[in-house]
Amino acid sequence: MVSLLIFVPFLAALVIALYQDEEAAFAKRFALGVSAVLTLLSLALYFRYPGEGFAFEEKLPWMPSLGASYHVALDGIALPFVVLTALLTVVSVLASWRKKDRAFFALLLLLEGALTGVFAALDLLLFFVFFEIVLVPMYFVIAVWGYEERRYAAVKFLLYSLVGSVLMLAAILGTAYLASAELGKLTFDYLELQQAVPYLASLPAAAWLFWGFALAFLIKLPSVPLHTWLPHAHTQAPTAGSIFLAGVLLKMGGYGLIRFNLGLFPAELSRFSAVLGVLALVSIVYGAYVTLAQRDLKRLIANSSVNHMGYVLLGIASMTAIGLHGAVYQMVAHGLITGLLFLMVGLLAERTHTREIGAMRGIYASMPVLGGIFWLALLGGLGLPGLAGFLGEFQSLWGAYLADTTRWMVWFALLGLLVLVGAMLWTVQRVLLGEKEKDYPDLDPVELAAAAPLVVLAVVLGLVPALLTPWIDGGIQPLLAFVRGLL
Repeated sequence: MVSLLIFVPFLAALVIALYQDEEAAFAKRFALGVSAVLTLLSLALYFRYPGEGFAFEEKLPWMPSLGASYHVALDGIALPFVVLTALLTVVSVLASWRKKDRAFFALLLLLEGALTGVFAALDLLLFFVFFEIVLVPMYFVIAVWGYEERRYAAVKFLLYSLVGSVLMLAAILGTAYLASAELGKLTFDYLELQQAVPYLASLPAAAWLFWGFALAFLIKLPSVPLHTWLPHAHTQAPTAGSIFLAGVLLKMGGYGLIRFNLGLFPAELSRFSAVLGVLALVSIVYGAYVTLAQRDLKRLIANSSVNHMGYVLLGIASMTAIGLHGAVYQMVAHGLITGLLFLMVGLLAERTHTREIGAMRGIYASMPVLGGIFWLALLGGLGLPGLAGFLGEFQSLWGAYLADTTRWMVWFALLGLLVLVGAMLWTVQRVLLGEKEKDYPDLDPVELAAAAPLVVLAVVLGLVPALLTPWIDGGIQPLLAFVRGLL
């Protein structure tokens, strides 16, 4: 079933590419149908999860001579991201319903399959292959269907990503080669490499391997100072591209840090936790202050993501159960809320033909449904209690406070939190409030259908965290038990 989630989108993308459909009527309906079915399938796996460790495992020979295999499985860390990927594909297709390019919908499905593969892969080479495949459709989505400076933004996104990929590939090869001395064979299997973790920790090269992985994931997260590709990519990407970028692609960074840096190099993560914590703190404060200076709505939300991902990195740096739990919860909540924010900004820009904050006023009075949903999303972005974003931020900060290394950082992180609250409330005042200057059409049924699941989940996961927390615990606790047995 995991393989279906990975490869059905690839096959569906091929069908769309081969089917002659000038108006893309078939393409968009087929993409919507496939992504909806896969969302239901991912939910079926989610609620069938046994509660701890890896489940739904599949392992087949791939390149035996190199020790590489097709090994996929899902645990409580990966499962929420797989469901999120499938759901945001549905939202992205609906958000792009007016497009008439079948290649666009084929690329969205390619993104879905590759991202699912990233979260499911338990072979490091397989993980790298899916990690790289993600870059291709996202590059073309930005470069072909983006705004005025789309090519610059797409090339910058690609170059940053490729630098990280080179570092990660070197770390993957080095880890497998050095571990082979302990294991007696060359393997890229994650679970087998974990048996060599004590040996790897004793090697002088451990720090280099750790940072090879970490830098690749910090670029993707992104963390200051490796974040400068993000505002350009978000601002120039079409609405669906921004939803995928914010909703899922950034999560590859946080997921990779937990899965590989913590899972394979826990001693090095403990050693460099202060460094990661400082990077997290800078991202939180810097991301909040830069948000205050933005005039473009998409750029404002993009910079707020730097702030939000700082909480994720701070939770990971704490290496506490509550901090790691908060990091995963924050990533899921951020995917929902920021995906909703970019959806609303895209629909707003289609109507007003601008994203300039200074050119907007009285949007709520003109479009009460769009304005109301946008208002809720902005409140979610500032971490309002009762919405999903609050719990992840609170747990990340709490976990950081419980760790000696990161405790002092929490007080400075609160400054970033307060500044971002001010930025979001100021945006509400400037864009949504006031008398309407012009009448615009409110959300149509297709646009409302795109927003509805994100609105519902942002509220439900804020009020009923038990729909997510047991799954995260089922992934985090076995990993921490493994780590604590080594430290």
